[in-house]
Amino acid sequence: MSNTLTPEQKRKIEENRLKALARRAERLAQGNPQPLQNDLFSSKQQQHASSPTPQPRPTAGPSKKYTPPLPSHRNNPQPSTSRTATTSGPSASSKPPEVKPDASKGTFKANSFYGQNQGLTAQPSDKKTPKPPDTSSAGPAKKPTVSVRGKCVPHTEERFRVEVGYHAELIAVFKNIPSRNYDPVTKMWNFSLEHYKLLMEEAAAIPFVTLKALEGMEGLEISPGAMVKGKCTLISRSRLEVDIGYHADVIGIFKQMPSKNYDMKTRKWSFLLEDYGRLLEALNDISAVEIEPLPRAVLQAFSSQFEQSHSKAAEVPEADLSAVDSTLTRSLMPFQQYGVNFAVSREGRLLLADDMGLGKTVQAICIAAYYRKEWPLLIVTPSSVRFTWAEAFRRWLPSVAADRINVVVKGKDSLRSGLVNIVSYDLLGKVDKQHLANPFGVLIMDESHFLKNIKTARCKAALPLLKAAKRVVLLSGTPAMSRPAELYTQILAVRPTLFPRFHDFGARYCDAKQLPWGWDYSGSSNLTELKLLLEESLMLRRLKSEVLSQLPAKQRKVVTVTTDGINARTKAALSAAAKELANGRHNKMQEKEALLVFFNHTAEAKIRAIMEYISDMLECGREKFLVFAHHKKVLDSISKELTDKGVNYIRIDGSTPSAERQQLCERFQFTHQSCVALLSITAANMGLTLHAADLVVFAELFWNPGILIQAEDRVHRIGQTSCVDIHYLVAKGTADDYLWPMIQEKMNVLEQVGLSESNISDKAECSSFHSKDPKQQTITEMFQRSFSEEDMDESVLLEAVNDWEDSEHTNSRPQENHFSASPSKKRRIEDYFSK
Repeated sequence: MSNTLTPEQKRKIEENRLKALARRAERLAQGNPQPLQNDLFSSKQQQHASSPTPQPRPTAGPSKKYTPPLPSHRNNPQPSTSRTATTSGPSASSKPPEVKPDASKGTFKANSFYGQNQGLTAQPSDKKTPKPPDTSSAGPAKKPTVSVRGKCVPHTEERFRVEVGYHAELIAVFKNIPSRNYDPVTKMWNFSLEHYKLLMEEAAAIPFVTLKALEGMEGLEISPGAMVKGKCTLISRSRLEVDIGYHADVIGIFKQMPSKNYDMKTRKWSFLLEDYGRLLEALNDISAVEIEPLPRAVLQAFSSQFEQSHSKAAEVPEADLSAVDSTLTRSLMPFQQYGVNFAVSREGRLLLADDMGLGKTVQAICIAAYYRKEWPLLIVTPSSVRFTWAEAFRRWLPSVAADRINVVVKGKDSLRSGLVNIVSYDLLGKVDKQHLANPFGVLIMDESHFLKNIKTARCKAALPLLKAAKRVVLLSGTPAMSRPAELYTQILAVRPTLFPRFHDFGARYCDAKQLPWGWDYSGSSNLTELKLLLEESLMLRRLKSEVLSQLPAKQRKVVTVTTDGINARTKAALSAAAKELANGRHNKMQEKEALLVFFNHTAEAKIRAIMEYISDMLECGREKFLVFAHHKKVLDSISKELTDKGVNYIRIDGSTPSAERQQLCERFQFTHQSCVALLSITAANMGLTLHAADLVVFAELFWNPGILIQAEDRVHRIGQTSCVDIHYLVAKGTADDYLWPMIQEKMNVLEQVGLSESNISDKAECSSFHSKDPKQQTITEMFQRSFSEEDMDESVLLEAVNDWEDSEHTNSRPQENHFSASPSKKRRIEDYFSK
């Protein structure tokens, strides 16, 4: 059994020892018939001015030494500090200042109580706090010097208690506090907050007694003329909170408000917005109180709430969409329908901040269609998805002729030649400025967080358009990537009257600090109020978790990319391969060889578009996603791009040893940093679990939909708690034109027999890739015939693809006829396809 005492046992021993010493001192004091008064203390001090300094009596510690008292002082016991506690009342010199109530307000005067940096005027008391006599010359002491430490803690809404060990003189102070209350159960004293300052001043005058201040009320010194400063903050759409230090008059006003509520955890008062006017007026009448009111933007956004507060927002009226194409309105999910209604209720000006995969594009098209009479329409978007927007309009709004959709490709192109005009952020500042004279009526800004820096060229080019447009729809799944300051330009675009000056916004929500070189707006403050303000005035945001019941397990989307910008050699090779296929004068083996060449040149032509799309995903804040590709050249190009950008990624292809695959998967799954998983379609489509991501990007297509489904399921598997987004990058004018319809058709067959969960042709956001051109139909039939035969060995085809890719690196210039390869190469291809 250990002899070590617990802290509690030590505390009890110390407390009992102090009590015993106090009782002994009382007995000694009772044996002395002379009264103990301040004048006696003074005379004793003079009488023994030359006496040696008394030594304390030994205590329970080996380091304490005891010096016996001198005989001449044997009959002169030292004054006991416990004598004050045993008298019937405090002496004249120890009487505390009397606190008189303010008759006009029914509460105590402000200058009688505590306030930290608050501006309460501290008036010195006429009375003197009792102090123990100076016994430096009164002979040896018979009571040891004991240090007592305690703390003040909240007790109830308006009271605090003192947790401290026994000290006789401190108990005497407690008994002199008018609001004192002793709890015999806890053996602790508690007091009203009104007397906090008084108690702390009295306790500070007792030697060797230390009380830790009440949290939030540290510091007792109050400079004359200082102010009690506070701030009003919105905490819900119906209530505000006042953050202010203690002031008796302020508390009195708070108690008069009908909707008052005190939070014991935060120790702050809150009120309904309908009481805000009366509250602010009453607080402004107190000269020593300075309150920061709610910002003008909050008053503007919640104007109806200040008349009569409601905890729930008013119902959003249903918009009349009868003039919008039924193809679009019938496809809207309930939450998407609500998004359109919300936009109409905000007069077509909003920030749609839905999570990725919730269909912001289709909602924006429907909102724009509602205001079709105000077109022309301008869509500003990242370069990689310009043609995806064009395809979406062709699919969802068939009433808009295809030739009325204008995609700006070069800086010299007109921005107003179509009814629907689509331009990238990079080209917006380069196009002709004629659009400023005749502004667009409706404007959609996709990935609007691209405007976060007001100093960039893209932002300077966009702001005049946003200012002139009557309807503005901003789309972003991540409106602010890291700090509130990034929201300002988007707020300015939608509701310019909320915060005309950036400094007003920065001071309230960016924790603005003035430094020697200027203002720093990189911080954040009052974020709850900012969120409420945005939601009430301009922003609608839904997370996947909130609408998961309305979402399918997988959402497939076709992203149409362009092959613009490829070099002349690749362009010539791709064109020659397409022409050779269109001739149709080939035997079975030649068809397969031609398709194989076309497939390889497609990969090379798509590399730039793939890089651009991945960069946009990273800029949009996607932390983890998968990228599948087939050709080694594509995988190498993506690897180099990610390395150059300093992006964390893993790569699994055919050369990755089996022992390393699981380690790479675990690294992707458990890292807290952004990470991209770069995977081979054929080498990493099974046996891996990567459900830490919920986005899969197929940089290339593959002719076997079963392989694609297996690759999708690296994310869509047990443990996935979110809807999975699948993006297929499809390039016009390449082999994708023929592969994609074939994949759609095969996927339909798999779904009909229950082997696929969703139908790509129905779920993917794309228009049909089937063409009425008989030559294209012939090529499609060739793809279907070549890649669908039962006797075809797929492993042989994959080997042929890889061998062709390796061998074409030896050719430095394009071939006019891609089927005039060397005899050895041709024999190798023939061998593969004859098996």
